[in-house]
Amino acid sequence: MTAIKIARNSVSNFNLINFFLAFIWFSQITGQPMRDYDKDMQQKHADLKGYDPQYRVNYFENIIIKSFITTNESNFQFRSLTNNEVIDLIPAGQYLLGLSLDYKWIAIEASFSPDFLQSNVVQNSSATSYSVSLNFFYSDQWRQELRLLYNQGFVNRNRDSNSLIIDQNLLNSTTLTMLQGSTFYIANNNFSYRAHYAQTERQLTSAGSFIPTLRYAYSVVNPNLPPQSTGTATDFESVDITAQLGYLHTFVTSQKWYLTLGVFAGLGYNHAAYEITNGNDLTFNNTIFAVEPEFGMGYNDYRWFFGISGNWRNFNHTNNEAGQFSRQQAYFLMHLGYRFNDNKPMRQFFGWFEEHLGF
Repeated sequence: MTAIKIARNSVSNFNLINFFLAFIWFSQITGQPMRDYDKDMQQKHADLKGYDPQYRVNYFENIIIKSFITTNESNFQFRSLTNNEVIDLIPAGQYLLGLSLDYKWIAIEASFSPDFLQSNVVQNSSATSYSVSLNFFYSDQWRQELRLLYNQGFVNRNRDSNSLIIDQNLLNSTTLTMLQGSTFYIANNNFSYRAHYAQTERQLTSAGSFIPTLRYAYSVVNPNLPPQSTGTATDFESVDITAQLGYLHTFVTSQKWYLTLGVFAGLGYNHAAYEITNGNDLTFNNTIFAVEPEFGMGYNDYRWFFGISGNWRNFNHTNNEAGQFSRQQAYFLMHLGYRFNDNKPMRQFFGWFEEHLGF
């Protein structure tokens, strides 16, 4: 039996390798050649922004479509006001399918959780998750990210150990709404953060950079749980502001295969509040200690690109009583994308912002 299992695993690995080799061959025969216009604009951008074109190349003159599946979801915890027991809720729709569109300095992204990716613990179809993002660069080294996340329907990960009995149908109506933002500064302009995060560029030579980052988030949770599990709390609010210093390094092989590794660490502030129906609201103020290792790897050619990326976020508070929002978050993403040629009207419209506002 062991020999059979080994043989099956070998066949499976062989098929996976063949798939990637076939995809690379397909990308070579279907990819259109680079336009002379693109080459001229790439050199012009390098001269304007002051980076070495031997290290990175941009695809700002291409319309970039990327599909992905991700587990980038925010679960949360809260502590019972009656017996101090922790309830740890994760979204029923924690896996999202999404699509992003990048062109020049701006990107929009939308994702949702289809029914077939939701947890089988959920007892009806009311659970839903979606995310909308707007990302753009102020300049070549300043990046801004904005995101709206909405989850309805959760599963209690501690349901087997909690003494609190919560009807799963009530959790189907629990909601989390979160507004998130991040501001990055890429210190080394020969390092391409775009190549790692959005694939709007390609790192040609291995390089790394320190990246100071400011992250901020506002969350509102309507638990819709029975009184015995939350006292008389009707919703929870949380504000997070965290300053981090990170370092990312991309290792490049043959100018197309890459591996990015890095870590972010920093301090922040958290304000959390329980809204109580009798008017005795509870508030907590805390210092946040944040650590966030990160990785990415994949294949990045002129037309086709694919890869995986992820990180693990750990946020510790000085006051554990405010831990109603989960301080650990796992993120994993698989993507596949293609770069199309742009057209003159698009260049003129978006080019105006580049020329007059410096994007």
